[in-house]
Formats: sequence, structure tokens, C-alpha cells
Amino acid sequence: MLVRFFGTAKALAGTDSIELAAEGDTLAELIERLGERCGPEMKALLPFCRFANGSEVLDLSSAMPTSGELVVLPPVSGG
Repeated sequence: MLVRFFGTAKALAGTDSIELAAEGDTLAELIERLGERCGPEMKALLPFCRFANGSEVLDLSSAMPTSGELVVLPPVSGG
């Protein structure tokens, strides 16, 4: 599965996307593996992010498809 990063998540990952196997994982399990792979700063940010697959926003119990694209949307701020 292609995992795409935006904003702060992109900066912390050091890339705009990575490939990550997601067979049988829930979103919560995938987030844990993603944090382990991308480091402690990303791991700290992930609980505050939203995640989408196509046009569907996922919750932590969502089953992950085995292919496709997961989008990581970090919180935004501004004035």
C-alpha cells in the first residue's frame, strides 16, 4: 500500500510517500508500524492525524485494504 504524507507528516517522514504492506491490519495496527518505521517524532504525531483511503476517512478499527493509497493528514494551524 502506498502511504502518502502531507504537511508536518511529510517533513517528519523525510519523503512524500512510502510503500508499506497492510495485509489484514486495522488502521491502529498500521499506525503503530508506521510510527516504528518513521521514527519517534512521527510516532508522536500520528495519534493527532486523520487517515483516508480514497474518499473514505478511516477510524482506528477500519480494516485496511491490501492495495491502494493511505493518506496521512496531520492537524493544521494558522491564522
